[in-house]
Amino acid sequence: MAATRHNGPDLTGLSVVLPRTPDRASAMVRELEDCGAAVALMPLIDFQFPADTAALDGALNALRAGRFAWVVFTSVTTVRAVTHRCAALGILPGSVVPADTRIAAVGAGTRHALEEAGFDVDFMPDSDQSARGLAASWPDPSGSDPEGGDLRVLLPQADIADPSLHDALTALGWEVRAVTAYCTVDFPAPGMRFTPEVPADGLLDASAFRALAPAGPRAVVLTSPSIALRFATRCSPVPAGTLLVAIGDSTAAQMRGLHLPLHAVAEHPTPKGIAQALSVAMSTGSKN
Repeated sequence: MAATRHNGPDLTGLSVVLPRTPDRASAMVRELEDCGAAVALMPLIDFQFPADTAALDGALNALRAGRFAWVVFTSVTTVRAVTHRCAALGILPGSVVPADTRIAAVGAGTRHALEEAGFDVDFMPDSDQSARGLAASWPDPSGSDPEGGDLRVLLPQADIADPSLHDALTALGWEVRAVTAYCTVDFPAPGMRFTPEVPADGLLDASAFRALAPAGPRAVVLTSPSIALRFATRCSPVPAGTLLVAIGDSTAAQMRGLHLPLHAVAEHPTPKGIAQALSVAMSTGSKN
């Protein structure tokens, strides 16, 4: 029986470096390998709880008590941080969000993580699956009862989170409480981590990345502004001929600010969107 042909772009011969840990890269690795690419992982960032979790713990207890109309999750990492902290507090993750509190997810990956943890997602942007898209399609607050807490939104996030979503929801009339759920640090995290342990075997580091020269073209997918910053800091000078692809507009903006070459930007921050952006980068090369 003939093998089923993958319907994605042809990335045969392309070596792709993903600056993620195995637990956060599996879906993207499968998609890119199905398209013919050879994939290597080079983790640059890791995550840990803040040294003082009092603010996060208080917010989770307030959420459980029904003091928020909405809770917004903007990444898979946020879902993991919240569920792990709930477990540490003796709260069943599925019970931390009351039935009357609605849950928003920034995109499909975050939604999947929430559903795996036992949450039902009430809202997700249709097309622009980013903080910008979430704010642009957010429900209008008119008719809500602020005395009943209908305007209160909990926004657990990273310590380095862009304030644009908080500011946009506040400008719409919502009362947003942002709380640090986790801190972004260099890989590997030295503090109280909540992500799976990652064996070093088979992973690239920055020096190996600079030293190794694949036989064919090589691309790096930068999957967040913080990863772009660390890539520029730890992997420069970038080997000649390396194609750089951004997962979305905010990462692309960071790359431009860092004077990194930008060969393609994914239209959608999904494995299929990344594969398509890599195909664009291969076809245009250093002309962008």
